[in-house]
Amino acid sequence: MSKYDAIIIGGGHNGLTAAAVLGKKGKKVLLLEKRPILGGIAAGEEFHSGYRTTGLLHDTSNVRPYIIKELELEKHGLETEHHRPPVALLGKDGGIIKLSTEMATTTASIQQYSSSDAERYQSYEAFTQKVSKVINDLMDNPPPDIDIENLTMANLVVLAKKGMKLKGLGNATMMELLKVAPMCLADFLNEKFETDFLKAGLAAPGLYGSYAGPWSAYSTINLLLWECAAKYHVKGGPEALVQVLSKVAKTNGVEIRKDAAVEKIILDKKGRACGVRLVAGEEFESDIIGSSCTPKQTFLNLIEPFDLDYELNYWIEKTRGRGTTGKVNLAVNKAVALNGETVQYARTGNSFDEMEKAFDPVKYGEVTDAPFLDINIPTIANPALAPTGHSVVSILVHQIPYDVKEGWTEEAKQILYDNVVKELEIYSPGITQSIVGSEILSPADLENRYSLTDGHIYHGEHFVDQLLTRPIPSCTHYRTPIEGLYLCGSGSHPGGGITCAPGWMAAKEILD
Repeated sequence: MSKYDAIIIGGGHNGLTAAAVLGKKGKKVLLLEKRPILGGIAAGEEFHSGYRTTGLLHDTSNVRPYIIKELELEKHGLETEHHRPPVALLGKDGGIIKLSTEMATTTASIQQYSSSDAERYQSYEAFTQKVSKVINDLMDNPPPDIDIENLTMANLVVLAKKGMKLKGLGNATMMELLKVAPMCLADFLNEKFETDFLKAGLAAPGLYGSYAGPWSAYSTINLLLWECAAKYHVKGGPEALVQVLSKVAKTNGVEIRKDAAVEKIILDKKGRACGVRLVAGEEFESDIIGSSCTPKQTFLNLIEPFDLDYELNYWIEKTRGRGTTGKVNLAVNKAVALNGETVQYARTGNSFDEMEKAFDPVKYGEVTDAPFLDINIPTIANPALAPTGHSVVSILVHQIPYDVKEGWTEEAKQILYDNVVKELEIYSPGITQSIVGSEILSPADLENRYSLTDGHIYHGEHFVDQLLTRPIPSCTHYRTPIEGLYLCGSGSHPGGGITCAPGWMAAKEILD
């Protein structure tokens, strides 16, 4: 049996990050990926002959700059823009507002619809910039230890520093943050703006992957987390990030095996992790196992039930991760315009009423007939993803239930497709006749392809009780109650999306 310093399960962006960090420190690392390609939800794939995506998710603006710097990803070929990508907010009446990091350009775009909104947007951005000092400090470091019974002086110092950062915002900003954090998105943005499709478009990232509508309490927190962290943009999308991460991992001595599905994490007689066994029967030995799989996949599927403590099993089962996202990829035989303009990234939603109505059917296991869409047309930046003159339209479809009543039959998936194309027609009239191929992925398909428990794209909901104690209190600091077993995926702090942060922080914990 081969022996390693550490074994990482899962070759997505977090698994690759963890492996690369450990390899850089001279550890002998084995990374195991069950699929024939690396990347997980960040993997680019051909979905129709001649047409490729750049990953399941689109947004790379939350990749942490300090990880790019420490792993020297740019030296290995990663190309980045030091700002978030421009995005178009689409109204059903043909309106379009383009948000970018150029304030003058953004306010001019908003000015077409509301002078007061243009002015208030500057205040909105100023507020998120101020509070980012506190929020990013909280999310870019391991969560503070708040176990009252075992508080050490070091833990108290950490908590005091975070309190001082909050106080350092000044009374007005601090009180505003404390006021808005528990609010629903609708109330938060209704206080600031009057243009419906502007409010809906701004709110959308706070609802992605959430079992929530714009009137759900605490939904403002998720928007603030995104606004504060979104700083970089990876050229080439998630796929480009994965390619460079795999290159860096190999350079750092990491052994990577694909088509290597793990069947079980092996525990010794004292209940400590000591290795893994593949579905094919091969076994590998290590005292350190890092799993970038979902917490439920890790504990409930990869460990023998009789080896799992009852209390740990109970709380892991209670974590919430109800998938609400589908994916539709379209192969289109022409250039695609949205509300008459060429834009790579766009969001629909139109109004809070429509977004809430899209969420309502989810509660009853039904497929909404008017989902809101997160649209990426990657061929604008990279025409090689499709035949000359053609387009790939990659659409994340929100408010789609994992547990649809009749099951995700082919008929149910066709209804999903029809509803998405009908919605897209509003913003790109005539596109239906230009579609030459498609791929429809329900939340159940996402679970089957990417091992996403219940089809949740973030390995678990981003709600207040599952943020700082993610996934559960006993696993908050990447260590688990099983000695030698660590969590390094999106189910750990600071959560999901293309960030690389859980993998990086878990590797640091392993090294410490």
